[in-house]
Amino acid sequence: MEEFGFDGRILAALERVTLAAGCSYFCHDDFPGFQENLNYFGVRLSKLQVDTRAVARSLELYQSFCDPYLSGLFRGRDAEAKATLEMLSSVSFVTISGAYYDTKTRESNALLAVLDAELAAGDLSSLLQKVLDVTTETFHASLGSVLLREPEADFLRVAASVHLNFELPEDFRIPVGCGFSGRIAASGEPGMILDTSVEDGIFTPRIRDRARSLWGVPLKANGQTIGVLLIGFNKPYEWMPTERELMRAIGERTALAIERARMTDALREREHRIAELSGHLLRVQEEERKRISRELHDETGQALMVIRLYLGMMESTVTARNVKGKIRETVEVVDRTIEGIRRIIGKLSPLVLQELGLMAAIRKEAKDLAKNTGVKARVMISEEVGRLAPGIEQAIYRVVQEALHNVAKHAQAKSVVVQMTRENQNIHLVVEDDGIGIQAKTSNSRGHSFGLAGIKERIATLGGVSRVISAKGKGTRLEITVPAGEPLIDRLPEHTAAQAAAARLN
Repeated sequence: MEEFGFDGRILAALERVTLAAGCSYFCHDDFPGFQENLNYFGVRLSKLQVDTRAVARSLELYQSFCDPYLSGLFRGRDAEAKATLEMLSSVSFVTISGAYYDTKTRESNALLAVLDAELAAGDLSSLLQKVLDVTTETFHASLGSVLLREPEADFLRVAASVHLNFELPEDFRIPVGCGFSGRIAASGEPGMILDTSVEDGIFTPRIRDRARSLWGVPLKANGQTIGVLLIGFNKPYEWMPTERELMRAIGERTALAIERARMTDALREREHRIAELSGHLLRVQEEERKRISRELHDETGQALMVIRLYLGMMESTVTARNVKGKIRETVEVVDRTIEGIRRIIGKLSPLVLQELGLMAAIRKEAKDLAKNTGVKARVMISEEVGRLAPGIEQAIYRVVQEALHNVAKHAQAKSVVVQMTRENQNIHLVVEDDGIGIQAKTSNSRGHSFGLAGIKERIATLGGVSRVISAKGKGTRLEITVPAGEPLIDRLPEHTAAQAAAARLN
């Protein structure tokens, strides 16, 4: 096989798949053993990246070497013997080709398993653990570890491991350039230690007790080494070209998956912070509403009451009819202003919500909608809903308030239905109108969408979900689901200053 320039490992493997190697099996009628032998060395040849044409050529050469001796050995039956050898050579090649196929299938399955791990993992830690499980199972390794490079630092930390069977200190780290893993991180190239017992460059000597051979590949993303994938074996095991390339491919996919997982984690953290900020802003908004309602009462409301009192006193002392008429008109304006302030205070800090609960507050909103706009409003609330935590009741009330405001301002509806039920630990709210639906890309729909965005944001802070279903001319349906939280039974909160203000103005 000089024509191919094979090294000793390949020549030895090719020799083991010839018919000469099968003679010991044939003598004992051990054809299954011969088949197993072909499978084993077929896999080995595949891992050595030997072309199947070279395998076919080696079988052909051995056949041609045997042909001259057949007539002397079989005396007149040399044609049958030749046909038998050709058949055995064909069977051998088919078996070896099957071994090649199985090897490629295992490689593909390993890479697909890494992809599945990325898709299934919920975070970076679980991703790395799944990748290690796939890698150690693929190569039948006895241990594995993923070491990640600390950002803006020149050392590696163990991010995940399997079967190490010894504890590492919390501050354990490997400087880049030191030890087996550190050298791989520094060079950016795969590395192998065939026998750890005679290798001095191992940063963690205790690993010698767990592994005789070590394989490692760099994890590269955007041209930078972000870590090292390491596996070990409990016996000396030199990797073959295909295994080296498969390990490198797993490392490449793992590095990309790590980067995506990090970006996902960063996005999740950012969304969490935004949700926290949103919740904080909503709380501040409610506090600001209460503050404004207090100021409206304590300053504007009280001032108007004093003005009305003085006007009444003036009216009783004035005799001129035209002056009395002007004073009466002014009193009516003041009364309308007080009524308007009363409504504003009710919107800012609704007394009915704190005193009578969510159901009564929603019914009042529906009644006000019908009174002010003529839209027929129907409210259906299951008794199982009961009283909820103040924060949840307030959020649901604000959602209904905004939804009905959208109906009044944008929907051009004739009727609207508000339905609320409780199922297990969730509250389900539906607000559905028979209006024109949400019109895309119009100034009218823009204000509507801003209101819906506020609803979704408020519901998200409670850990709930919202959905809007709308079609042109077919109305809009808003569906909300939020955790019910702890029910409040027979508990009515004390009046706040804002509530007291509203009560006095009433």
